[in-house]
Amino acid sequence: MADGSTVDTIAVPGGGIRCRTVGAGPPLVLLTTLSGSWMRQVPTLREHFTVITYDMRGFGDSPSTTGFPDNAAHADDLARVLDALGVPAATVVGLSHGGLVAQHVAAKHAERLSGLGLVATFGASHGPTRLLLGMLNGFLERDDVGGFWEVLKAFLFSEAGAETLRRRERALRRAMFDQYDAASLRSIYGGALEHDGTTLLAGLTGVPTLVVGGREDILFPPVLTERLADLVPGSRRELLAAAHLPPVEAPEAFNALLVEAFGGRS
Repeated sequence: MADGSTVDTIAVPGGGIRCRTVGAGPPLVLLTTLSGSWMRQVPTLREHFTVITYDMRGFGDSPSTTGFPDNAAHADDLARVLDALGVPAATVVGLSHGGLVAQHVAAKHAERLSGLGLVATFGASHGPTRLLLGMLNGFLERDDVGGFWEVLKAFLFSEAGAETLRRRERALRRAMFDQYDAASLRSIYGGALEHDGTTLLAGLTGVPTLVVGGREDILFPPVLTERLADLVPGSRRELLAAAHLPPVEAPEAFNALLVEAFGGRS
């Protein structure tokens, strides 16, 4: 492609993964449901890493013939993507839903991890987060995606970043949300209600781990970032000036963190 990236469609059981690879350096998988969420990372990080992004199976350009996979199946898909690309191990950085999947990667495929980043996600939810997730799932049970978006966007940006949301709402919706319907969103947010990473991360050792949260994240607040980091002894924890989307709201600081934590080509 014109930007030097390569695009592969990788066959996996139950569908296919459309995967984009760009850059040079140690392999870095940026993992979340739709790869457009990383639009402010790839241009910078490609100078330091071989950056791998893809839409998860069942979403965007990655079709599923068996419905929406659970997070453990998404973790298996990631291992198959690495197999197809000939990558023995990679740093995997998961954002929000991708962070839940990355925890399953740690449990099922730890040998594929040269580093782990968990961003705006959690190991086990607490009361307020469960209430918010329950409310969001309530909109989805009624197939009210519009109402879901109106509530969710209140959590995405800090007060300082609200102007970014107003300015870029259409682009953000197109890149991150317009490809979802109620059923696909239920598979994400229903799975989040059931998630418990305390056992998934229990056996993880020797993998450099970075846990990042937003200081003003209401959905997965800093207390959950701290508790998640506590599940991985020796992990590095950072809170950025952002709400639920540090990579979008604080891209320069976030990108610098990844380069510092996981190296890359200088």
